Amino acid sequence: MSLPVVIVVGVLLIQCILFGLLLEVRRRRTRVEDTLRVTEARNAALLRMVPDLMFVMSRDGVYLDYHARDPGDLFVPPEQFIGKHIGEVFPPELAEPFKAVFQQALTSDEPVTIEYSLQMPEGEQHFETRLLRCDNDTIMTIVRNVTKRHQSEEALHRAQAELAQATRLGALGEVAASIAHEVNQPLSAIITNARACLRQLDASPVDVQGVRDALHDVVSDGKRATDVISRIRGMVKQAPQHRGAVSVNDVIENVIALSRRLLRERRVHLHLTLADDLPMVAGDRVQLQQVLLNLVLNAADAMQATMPRARTLRIRSDRCPHGIVVSVADSGSGFSDDHLRRVFTPFFTTKPEGMGIGLSISRSIVEAHGGRLNLTQNSHNGATFELELPVAS
Repeated sequence: MSLPVVIVVGVLLIQCILFGLLLEVRRRRTRVEDTLRVTEARNAALLRMVPDLMFVMSRDGVYLDYHARDPGDLFVPPEQFIGKHIGEVFPPELAEPFKAVFQQALTSDEPVTIEYSLQMPEGEQHFETRLLRCDNDTIMTIVRNVTKRHQSEEALHRAQAELAQATRLGALGEVAASIAHEVNQPLSAIITNARACLRQLDASPVDVQGVRDALHDVVSDGKRATDVISRIRGMVKQAPQHRGAVSVNDVIENVIALSRRLLRERRVHLHLTLADDLPMVAGDRVQLQQVLLNLVLNAADAMQATMPRARTLRIRSDRCPHGIVVSVADSGSGFSDDHLRRVFTPFFTTKPEGMGIGLSISRSIVEAHGGRLNLTQNSHNGATFELELPVAS
């Protein structure tokens, strides 16, 4: 074969190879484009399904782009926020906390969340915004309207408060005899001292110092009666939650004052071990009284089937690694393994007349205070509830 023919054949082969490569590139490009179209269609469908608002922002806090399934969901028209800074879009009281969260998102690989409220024509609306860094230059924000969730939570809190009040009233019904006894004692002492005053005033000469001492006792007993009534009113009153610095030992002593008569009638031996110089806890005094009163009454109920000489209730306060711990231990029959798992479940009860909501509400109250309420079986007889509460900052 002559050289020119070889060259021509070689050129044709090269052209065939190049043509084949070109076809392969086109096929691959077509596949990639088809895949991109499918992906874009899928992403578009997903975006249409998402009810949340989405915004793309620069690292300087300027709005670059947005997505809204319904443009009517936007708070303001796009021309009022695209190309504008956070400080120009949000009201001043909201712009500063939003800027702080935005700066946090710039340095985090995880979503950062902020919740806030806006006054809208239809009323106050609550929103949750999640911010996530896409790359070094942009931040993605997803805004969700959580107004219905807030309304549901508020309704739940109201229902829990009403249920808690019903529990308090039920508990106070059980200690009515104790209440009458506590009030009757200072009233009887007041009457006795008043009669002593009358006798000393009728005497000749008048015993002025004796009258003065008796009147001091009248004032002291009157204050004691007032304190008892105040404790009862505080437990019964449907009052808003009031958080403050609370002495755990004071709460324990108030509850014991309310339940001492009942414990005496049930022949329960009470052992108090209260640690000195305990720091205050942050909480609502009335709610903490409710929790402890419920634990004391449950312990008394648990020992009804126990021989009277073996009925022992031990209440102890002390420090623990997480703050303050209060333990309420009884010498009753304890709980089965199944009951231990279910004892805090709403409407579960081991008492024929019980409603099964006391311990559930108690745990909810304790957890709302940032603490824990646990139950353990004693090594011998009975069970122990441990209430842990954080120290007030």
